[in-house]
This record gives sequence, C-alpha cells and structure tokens, in this order.
Amino acid sequence: MKKVLILMGVLLIPILFIILNNTGRGTVAKDNIVFRDKLSDYNLFKGKIADLVPNDQGVSYELASALFTDYTDKKRVIFLPKGGKMIATDDGLPSVPDGTIIAKTFFYPPRDLVGDSRQRLLETRLLIHKDGQWNAATYQWNAAQDEAFLLMDSASVHVSFLDNKGVERQTNYIIPSRKDCMACHRQGNQLLPIGPKIRNLNRIIVHDGDSIQQLVRLTQMEALDLKSFKVSNSLPGDEDIGQSTANRARAYLEINCAHCHNPKGTAYMTMLDLRYESPLNETGIWLKQAKIIGRMSTLGEMHMPQKGTTVLHDEGILLIKTYLKTLQ
Repeated sequence: MKKVLILMGVLLIPILFIILNNTGRGTVAKDNIVFRDKLSDYNLFKGKIADLVPNDQGVSYELASALFTDYTDKKRVIFLPKGGKMIATDDGLPSVPDGTIIAKTFFYPPRDLVGDSRQRLLETRLLIHKDGQWNAATYQWNAAQDEAFLLMDSASVHVSFLDNKGVERQTNYIIPSRKDCMACHRQGNQLLPIGPKIRNLNRIIVHDGDSIQQLVRLTQMEALDLKSFKVSNSLPGDEDIGQSTANRARAYLEINCAHCHNPKGTAYMTMLDLRYESPLNETGIWLKQAKIIGRMSTLGEMHMPQKGTTVLHDEGILLIKTYLKTLQ
C-alpha cells in the first residue's frame, strides 16, 4: 500500500504543479498594431539602412550575457518616443512608454570568408509597444542587403560563416515566425522582451574609445530613469572568465533557457526554473543534469533551445558540462 501511495504521489505531483501554474495563463492577445511591409517604412535608421545607424530617437545598447544564435552578431537598439524614458523600479525589465520600439538585427560580420568581406544581414526582429502591449514581428533582409521585408512565416537562409575558433561552418539559418517569437517571449498571457533587464544592462561598455558604465550613459542620455532604485545586481557575462564557472553557467542558462523554463514560461510544465535569481535547490538542475546537457548536445527535434539555433554552441556546451560536474 505504501508503494502504491508513493507511486501515486510521483505521478500526481507534476500534474498538480501544471494545473496550479496554468491558472490564468489564457491565450496571448492578438497584435494591436498593423506591421508595415518594409523595415525602411519605420525610418528607424539614418542614411543607408544597411549601416544600421539609429535615428535621433534610437539608443544602442549591449547585454552582459547574450543569446546564442548560430554565432551571429547582433545590433540592439531601443527607440523611445520623444521625451520618453525607460523607468526602472527593480533589476528586471524597465517600463517603457507607448510607441517604444526594440530592434535587434542578426548578422555575420565581415571575415573575408570565401573571398567575401561584406557583412551578411539576415533578419531584424521588432518589438513594438502600444497601449501597454508588446507586438512582435520579423523582417528578412534581401540579397541586395538594401531592405528587409515582413515575414508572415518562418524562412530558411543558407549561410557560410566562421565560428569563434575560426572554423568555417555552413547551415540553413532559420528566421522565426511570429508564432516562434511567441514561444520564447510569452510570459503567462503576454509577450515581453527577454534581454534588456536592468541587471543585464548593468555592465561596462566602450563608447567613443572610453569605458563607461552603461546604466550611467543611458541615464545621462535621458533614456533611463532609475528613480530611487539603487542598482546592486548585475548578470555576469557568460564569456567573462573572471567570473566563477557557476555564475557564468547560471547566466548562460538565464539568457538562453529561462525565458521558457520559468513558472510563467511556455516550458513551465518541465519543472525547471532556470532563472539566474532562483536558488539552486529550486531550479531542478540537480535532478535533470543529464537531460539538460543531453538536449544541448543534440541537434534535431530534441535540441535545446528549440528555437533560434541550428548548430551546436561548443563553448556553451563546455561551460554547462564543466558546471554540472561541480554539482556531482
């Protein structure tokens, strides 16, 4: 009888967890804007659009720990309406005024690969904030690299590139659809940005040849208001060897996995909470070490993350393997 009760508990507890956490999730609201057909229609960039020079309302920013996407580089810009600011009250996502646009462009930089020294623009993802709601869309750059067009579905682009070790790779890069965007950006019944949390913006950057604290620069530019909040937390850079292995690994899992693997994410039912701030004994990492590294190391339907990658991230896999060994 005791064994039966234990077995029932093992089976029922996950089901109860899913039911309780699914309360009020509902469906994500439909877009409350109409996306324009071409990226240039937004007038986000000055001069030649492919140069990605933001207009006067655009502020470029960098992240301490960034999402891995097939070894692409990213250009991140937030466009605030005139007189508008980001407002921070904690180290999470700041609030933004209506009309705010976040643009992230994915590209391979010039590396003289196969005789081609030009950068290769692949896609620009937009998040547009209206009436308190975020709306997501993706624009694919054309072969001429002079325009990007709105995608209604996902797209595949064959690319050749050099990885961080200088090794030439080829893959069919996948540009996500809106449905794919929702899979990662959904928190409960709403869409939210992933990267620009205050703790992930809290880093040193180089501007005009000088090193400066990014939050200080954003404040000086009147793009950010920290109110009375005193920033004390920062997300470690997952490539910063000056940080501990544990901190780097948890930061990597935060930016690459936690948007789905958290109590409000689309993978809440896995009982993994990979947010950086979650205590280790509440993450589920202990129990699922083999599954975590196994799915990171496997391509195809079982690969994690499911969206945004078509090649293995060798450096990320090594980092997580090293970290998991310290838990044994």
